[in-house]
Amino acid sequence: MSLRKKIQLDENEIRDYLQKQRNIQIGTINKDGSPHLTTMWYSMDHLNIFFHTYTKSQKIKNIYRDNRISILTESGESYDTLKGVLIYGKATVIEGGKDPERVLEIMRKIEKKYDTGSENNDYIEFLRMQVLKRTAVLVEPTKYISWDHTKI
Repeated sequence: MSLRKKIQLDENEIRDYLQKQRNIQIGTINKDGSPHLTTMWYSMDHLNIFFHTYTKSQKIKNIYRDNRISILTESGESYDTLKGVLIYGKATVIEGGKDPERVLEIMRKIEKKYDTGSENNDYIEFLRMQVLKRTAVLVEPTKYISWDHTKI
């Protein structure tokens, strides 16, 4: 067995790893073809990933122009503990102005994952007021590249 195959994660390992991670780095494509990278909080539905941001953000402008997206999350402090998942996928935009309840649902799901203690009525009302300025993004993975050096 090749080393590459030995360190790959299977679908269940990928899902479990992604559910435990805190941050993802999102890559979209700028108008000039250069990459636009940013770090986001997120939630999941099976292997699909959701995040939300301001509708006027650069990443949303980029996704409207070209819905290809990459996502990276990684961990490890030394070579023998490196672990990560790179996802290539297609992004679908869900605008708060067009589907506020769906965007609010995604915002609440992300808030719950990070357990900031703000899942109270005042905060929900704050989110409800923000939803018209926000856009959620659904990322459907098309390809994974993964590694887990603890398998070596």
